Amino acid sequence: MNENSTLSAFKPVRRRTFEDVTSQIREQIAQGALREGDRLPAERVLAETLGVSRNTVREALRSLEYAGLLTQKPGASGGAYIASGGVDVIRSAFDDLMSLGTIRAPDLIEARIVIGREVARLACERHDATDLAALVDNVEKTHKAAEAGDLPLRVRYSLEFHKLMALAAKNPVLTIMTNVLTDTTMKFVKAIGEMPNDFVLASRKRMLEHLRHRNADMAADEADAYLRTTLRSYLRDAQLPPVGR
Repeated sequence: MNENSTLSAFKPVRRRTFEDVTSQIREQIAQGALREGDRLPAERVLAETLGVSRNTVREALRSLEYAGLLTQKPGASGGAYIASGGVDVIRSAFDDLMSLGTIRAPDLIEARIVIGREVARLACERHDATDLAALVDNVEKTHKAAEAGDLPLRVRYSLEFHKLMALAAKNPVLTIMTNVLTDTTMKFVKAIGEMPNDFVLASRKRMLEHLRHRNADMAADEADAYLRTTLRSYLRDAQLPPVGR
């Protein structure tokens, strides 16, 4: 999208407050007129178009940056850009809630199991050849990392597997939630220390077979069993909730 077409979508504001500016930018994002990676016009141009001061525009952009909707890039080609959906903001919010004790380990476990089951079920039904190839490649890399005794690398590939499964489920909300919950769990792993999980590769191979045969029920059960086992290892003091089909 070029800057001229972006400018045509904006209208002069009446109250001349930074909230009016942020509201117009949010509206353009909601309508799809502004998309991820689009660059906003320069502060001076926005201020002239909207009939507000540059300080008002600057305050609005700062507010949207804090909200995770914009990123500011320095340099000659820099400026304000539409961010990638605010996933980092959701992740930060989860971190804060964990720190405050609002979200406890059992809550995290329950959410991961519930979402993990449904992600596996949908991945069986919706995955394509590209998804399956990426998952097979991930399992091969996990195996090589395990053989080399590279535990941090094996953990990294293991976490990536869950994110690839979510992509295969073809639901952006589940993808975001899986990424956030997986990354939050990783904070526990780092605090406790990575532990060897001999059951990981066996579970991964079974999951690939369920995917190939599109056996959704068995994939869901495999995801449930795997998550309960691995989360019990890392969060051994937390009570596992009774989550079933």
